[in-house]
Amino acid sequence: MNESTKPVVLCVDDEPRVLSGLMLLLRRHFEVITAASGADGLAAIKSRRDIQVVMSDMRMPGMDGSTFLREARKALPDAPRILLTGNADVESAIAAVNDGQIFRFLIKPCPPETTTAALLAA
Repeated sequence: MNESTKPVVLCVDDEPRVLSGLMLLLRRHFEVITAASGADGLAAIKSRRDIQVVMSDMRMPGMDGSTFLREARKALPDAPRILLTGNADVESAIAAVNDGQIFRFLIKPCPPETTTAALLAA
């Protein structure tokens, strides 16, 4: 599968190590675009209209994952959204589901096969 035929996935997280790990894990099946903040994620969406799946962390400075996913839904209404978070409190889950209308809610650390399976399902 060459880069042009792989589904395009945007991964947003403020932790560089998490983004590097996702890139290594997912690059076999997906073209992976990374962003270190919600604002950077929205900029990526504006520049790459071919993004097919959006995955975001919840707790990030400046713009939390719920807000980012809500804005991503406005820009890419047909792209499934996945929340990958280490902070699984009830308020975060409710906000992500209600505001971002997420497809999957994954908890860090998430097994590689679970992450890949969620993205392939999306």
